[in-house]
Amino acid sequence: GGAICLSIGSGTSGSGGIVQVHSGRSTASSGGSIAISSGEGTQTSSGSVRVASANGGVTGSSGQLAFSSGTSAMGNSGTIVIGSGASTSGRSGAILISVGCGTSGSGGEVGLSSGRSAIASGGSLVVKSGEGTQTSSGNVIICSSNAGVVGSSGRLVFSSGSAKNGNSGSIFLGSGTSSCGRGGSMTFSVGSGTSGYGGFLRLQAGRNNP
Repeated sequence: GGAICLSIGSGTSGSGGIVQVHSGRSTASSGGSIAISSGEGTQTSSGSVRVASANGGVTGSSGQLAFSSGTSAMGNSGTIVIGSGASTSGRSGAILISVGCGTSGSGGEVGLSSGRSAIASGGSLVVKSGEGTQTSSGNVIICSSNAGVVGSSGRLVFSSGSAKNGNSGSIFLGSGTSSCGRGGSMTFSVGSGTSGYGGFLRLQAGRNNP
């Protein structure tokens, strides 16, 4: 099919021109939607949808990408759904979240944070592998990357938050039950080294301050 191009001309002073797409406002019902969809490929793959900022200049940064739902005065704010489609005869699509490499300073962070509530419990953060209805479910792997020539590998910290007037949160480590086989094992192991003492494995109960 024919292409449609929306383009703003370049300039030599100030910021570049803006392209804005707004749906309609309603005073009696929901506002209008904006749908961006690639073309269907009836025999092969469908088209891609690519959202990207341009590269930064010599002294600047590349542009930010912000995906955010609006605020709400009396109801819930909007949900953001990122997901791949199902497949009837192949594998479902992967979702990758990756931070680019840099040559100065620390690497960029990936932060996942659930919502805060002023009157009830805060939101949960759930990381769960996929179910295998006929075979094994997927693995959940949490690890830091290997260290460089003179550094240490990154720490893994599993900690509940502090509490002022109640109990701090518990930490549970356990394997699931099995109806026809053995329960899963749990292994705590300290890596080997070539200098100094071996690493410690320390279990310490809480202290009481009456």
